[in-house]
Amino acid sequence: MNKKNILFVDDDENVISGIQRQLRPYREQWQLFFANNGQQALEWMAKQPIDLIVTDMMMPEMCGDKLLKQVRERYPAAIRIVLSGHADEATLKSGLEVAHQYLSKPCSAEMLREVIAQVFKIQACVSNPRLISGIGDISQLPSLPKIYHELNAAIANENTSNRDIAEIFSRDMVLSAKLLQLVNSPYFGLNRKISSLTEAINLIGLKQLHSLILSVHVKSAFPISNPRLEHHMEYLWLDAMQVSCLARLIALAEQQSDDRPDQAYLSGLLHNLGLLIFMSHSGDKFESLLEHVKNFQTPVAELEAEVFGFNRCEAAAYVLSIWKIPPRIIEAILLQKNPNETDYNGMNALTAVHVAASLSKPPLQDDYARLFEIDLDTEYLQRINKLERLPDWQSLAAKALNQSYQPH
Repeated sequence: MNKKNILFVDDDENVISGIQRQLRPYREQWQLFFANNGQQALEWMAKQPIDLIVTDMMMPEMCGDKLLKQVRERYPAAIRIVLSGHADEATLKSGLEVAHQYLSKPCSAEMLREVIAQVFKIQACVSNPRLISGIGDISQLPSLPKIYHELNAAIANENTSNRDIAEIFSRDMVLSAKLLQLVNSPYFGLNRKISSLTEAINLIGLKQLHSLILSVHVKSAFPISNPRLEHHMEYLWLDAMQVSCLARLIALAEQQSDDRPDQAYLSGLLHNLGLLIFMSHSGDKFESLLEHVKNFQTPVAELEAEVFGFNRCEAAAYVLSIWKIPPRIIEAILLQKNPNETDYNGMNALTAVHVAASLSKPPLQDDYARLFEIDLDTEYLQRINKLERLPDWQSLAAKALNQSYQPH
């Protein structure tokens, strides 16, 4: 097994010594490198491939965010983590702009090992070098501009409730994912995973929500100018709304408790995030994929792998895992077309999204409709003892589809 290379950067020798001691049990799996400043870190990365870099923020000569900006430009496949004792709002915002994850000092050995191990576990699960290098900088993804304007106006209105804000977020897969990334980060120190947008907004507060989410994400979003891609992007949002609403209805019909209906909804909202990644990062390749979908009957996932080197589910699961989105949501997206691959034998978000996506009517009724289609896996439903519920879910789907979603 090839060892993973991890670089730690901190100007405090005591911190470096502590990390060396904490991670000693992992030396058979990880090769550890250490630097006392940003320049040393860049020198290490120039001569030694680094899979993951963990850096302090406040360092002399070169701050951590400046270092990670250079790492992002030169080595986009490297995972970037901030480990900082300076957790004020401005520092957090700077770190979130360039880092995939943000950890606050003091950070226990258990948490540090868990975060790093999770990153590598996801990489091993996806285990596709073309995916890791092809996506590169995953922090820049576009959202629909009309959502920005509506959200800004709502936040400026003192009569707007957190539930109103959550409703706006629920229409946008990228902003929803960013919000969950933030609230589930170790910065907030929660001992549970948050899947409810309203609960996330309650915990973060509107002021911090505006300054962190909007300034980090919205400012950096870029439009898709190709009219053909804009056309398909609109269908992508329609499909996301259709599947997410139906997935939540199915979860509620099965009396799923706690935040499970929210997990189903968010999984549905994000289930085609991989297509957005394709469009925003590789527009030319996406158009090539459209032609393949139109002219060949090969399964779409195979066509995606042929064009990009990986499929949309792998791309989305990889990005959302780096963002530390709750595991059940990631699983629902990664396995949505192959749910029988899960080890879990019960009803969950994966079930709801798989069924919702397979029963939903593709919003695109032409040669590209296959882009949104999923074959229902009845063997999986039989395995989890839910096949007899299919007629009721089909009735739910028929009612939901009759109330067609109109874009705002």
